[in-house]
This record gives sequence, C-alpha cells and structure tokens, in this order.
Amino acid sequence: MVRALGWSSDIFDPTDPGRLCRGRERWIESYPADAGPELFRVVVSGAAFSDDSARDAERGLSCSGVAPEAVLRALFPDQVLLAWCEEGHPLRVPEGAIGVEDYDLCRPGGPLRQWAARWILPCASADDLARALAAGADCLTVHDGPLDELLGDDGAPHEALRQAVFLLTGSRNPGPPTRRFQPVAIVDVLRLAQALVLVHDDKHASCLGVYTQDEIDPGDLFDRLVDGTGAIAVPFAIPPMLARWDRALWELRQDWDETVQGDFPVPPAPEGSWGWNRRRRPRAGDGEE
Repeated sequence: MVRALGWSSDIFDPTDPGRLCRGRERWIESYPADAGPELFRVVVSGAAFSDDSARDAERGLSCSGVAPEAVLRALFPDQVLLAWCEEGHPLRVPEGAIGVEDYDLCRPGGPLRQWAARWILPCASADDLARALAAGADCLTVHDGPLDELLGDDGAPHEALRQAVFLLTGSRNPGPPTRRFQPVAIVDVLRLAQALVLVHDDKHASCLGVYTQDEIDPGDLFDRLVDGTGAIAVPFAIPPMLARWDRALWELRQDWDETVQGDFPVPPAPEGSWGWNRRRRPRAGDGEE
C-alpha cells in the first residue's frame, strides 16, 4: 500500500464556511454575524491505497503513517498548545488536565442522565499532544509565550479564552452527521490565540483543520515531514476530506520530475481500471465525492 499525506491551503470565511466531510460532519448552524477578518485554513489528512485510481483508499490522517502530533509540532515547533475537550468521557480525562468539569449531558431524545467531562491539557511536547488526541480532544489553541501567561489565578486559562472556546464547541449535536463547531466563533478564538486547530472527520479517520489570521504555506514543511516515512506529500486544491485522491495524484504526476525525483511512487492502476487520468467527459460535481 502507498501512504500519502494530503493537504490544502485556502481562504476561509466563517460566515460562509462551506462543507465538511459529506455525511459525517457539518458545521453547527451559525447565528447571524457580520463579515470578520480574512482567515486562512490548512487542512491536513492522509490516505493509504494500492494504485493511482485510489479506489481502495482508506482516508484520514492516521492512514498516512504520519502521526497528527508530528504534523502539529512541524507547524508549531516552539509554541504552547492547549488541547480542549468539551464532551469527553469522565474516565478518559488525561493526567495533567486542568479546568476539569464533570457535568450532566442532556439532549432531546437522548439518555435521561449521561455524565461528560470538559478539560484542558497544556501540550509542550509531541507526547502531550498524542495523549490529548487519544483522550478525545476536539480542538487545540496555539499560543506564543510561556504557559503561565495563559493561566488565571485558578490555574486554568483566562475566562475570555474559555468562553470563546465554549462558544465554538458548546452547542454541538452528535448527528449523524456530527456538528462539533460553530464557525463564526473561530473569529473570537483567534483574537486570543495565534492559531486554532479543529479535529474534523474524514471518511475513515480524523483530519486536522488549522485556522489562522496569517497565511501558512506548508508545502516545503510537509515535504520534509514525510521524508524517511515512506509516505508522499500530496497537495490538494480543496480540502482533502472533500476531494478525489485520484485527481490529486494525477495532478501531482504532471509536475513530477523523474530525472530529479526518481520514479513516481504510486503505481498505475491495472489496465481498464478507472482513474482521473482515464476520464474522457466531465461530470457534475468534478473534484468532489
């Protein structure tokens, strides 16, 4: 199987956020809001497949063989990250979590009584990030400066940041499809953080959406990140959880220089198999599944 890290970079409008992974995740319906500052988004996912038709692709960042914490540390090598969980399992709260709150979770049509926990985990290393994500962290805020500056007298992040993250995650609906995040609240969080990372759904596993006020160009960074892992970095024109892997592979092949880079690392599909490069007529919804 070929493993690949897929990524896209685009402009993000919180008042018109577009789709997430079809049938698996949607945005929480937005309250009315004026257009805010221009934001940027990098979406990072992955896949494993046997040939360039990608018909048997397993999709999600974990399928790439590159750990999510490695992606985050590559993007933010020196910053403090705070991992946030809104509806965690009370028995899965990670060691070292702060601001832990156990509460009754009540929803129309749901169980009469269901315990949940919200928590925050400061992450200074890849191991901390791995623990936070394994315990069910929904999102991460990225900050410059020491951790002490982010914490109030109660040992938890300042109230303004806690309220902004609660606005982002507090009115979720489990679905299907799930609705985890309020898009217009991203603006409030980014007034208090350098970047916001949301854990989104891809077809078979999670992916990461990185939201910032300053544009990030991660192309060279991801090329270095996959070096030695056996995976390849594949750029996408639109977020990978919405896009066709066979099309992205075909486009990558067009720019591949075999004299410098060697043979293209993805084998062609068997004769007669269907792939993007074998298409002969356009169809509705090109570029999307």
